[in-house]
Amino acid sequence: MFSPRRYLILMVMAVLVVPVIAMPLVPFQTVSREENRMLASPPAWPQDAEAWRLAPRAVDAFLADHFALREAAIWVGARLERRLGVTTPAQAMAVMGEGGQMFLTEGLLRSTGQDTDPQRAGDYADFVCQVAERLAARGTVLATGLAPSPGTILTDQTPPWARPAVTPSDHDLILAALSACGAPVSDLRPALRAAADSAAMYRRFDSHWTPKGALVAYNEMAEALGRPDWRWAHEDLAWAEVRVDDGDLPRMAGMPPAIETLEIHDRTGLTPRMTRQALDAYGGPIPAFSVRSGTEGPSVVIIGDSFTADFFPSLMAERLGRLVWIHMNGCGFDWRVIEDAAPDYVLLLPAERNAMCHGVRPKGWG
Repeated sequence: MFSPRRYLILMVMAVLVVPVIAMPLVPFQTVSREENRMLASPPAWPQDAEAWRLAPRAVDAFLADHFALREAAIWVGARLERRLGVTTPAQAMAVMGEGGQMFLTEGLLRSTGQDTDPQRAGDYADFVCQVAERLAARGTVLATGLAPSPGTILTDQTPPWARPAVTPSDHDLILAALSACGAPVSDLRPALRAAADSAAMYRRFDSHWTPKGALVAYNEMAEALGRPDWRWAHEDLAWAEVRVDDGDLPRMAGMPPAIETLEIHDRTGLTPRMTRQALDAYGGPIPAFSVRSGTEGPSVVIIGDSFTADFFPSLMAERLGRLVWIHMNGCGFDWRVIEDAAPDYVLLLPAERNAMCHGVRPKGWG
């Protein structure tokens, strides 16, 4: 055999053997973040003839799921498939949980505490602490928190590979850091969990909360702003049931549209006397906008994302003179919105999965 072929054979053998030899040196994992599933458990010692017959399969499944560098290999393979236009079920952007409840794949392990990153959480908390310091210097009232992901509240309905929910999660780390720096932070999880016993807080086929879930969160944040008079009691709103098929999760999972029943109220949208104006100059993935109520009153800037864009303005604007909404944009929103609007109150409330900055800070931070 020619020498080059010998070297090639040795290289192939090394590639096959090294991942197995290195297994004891890598951390043991129970969940594959790339494949969105539970990994095979260590095989038990066979106790009867049937168990002995199935033992080779159990051993093979365990070795296939736990060889060293497996996660890196899956990562490379998945991205190569995406570049080639191939999408497998494991790469779906949405998944089905218990009882037909669907979840966005992105951030699901983070919401159940299976994926924590103190550095990521600390960077976001540092950003909020800086915002709090700057707004305090202006005499502006701030309230902040995180809009919990569905997986944070509906932990018993998440797919098996995303369980069990463990603490501390990134959510816990962020709230603790904000409390430590004195930022006025609120934890929305207790109120949403309590309300979930009697009503759906999150949509079944969409990645957002229901109007009832948004109302619970809004009332909590109104209290946090020191304005309990801005709250809406459930009985003060006129409710009706509608059937909708506009949920984003079936499409993201490669499924046909699914119909769900949703309870909406009469202030889900703006009232006729309110005027909305786009504020394109600030940029962002969702254009900023302002709402004027037509009456005199305080002004508010909401810094958030889609969790607050649809429901909060219509609930809050009636209590105000002017409201401005802007996308947080990964902590890179345009700080000029604060300078221009000169708000009396600021509400900083991103979705839990968007609470990360990657070192970015607002434009025009100065």
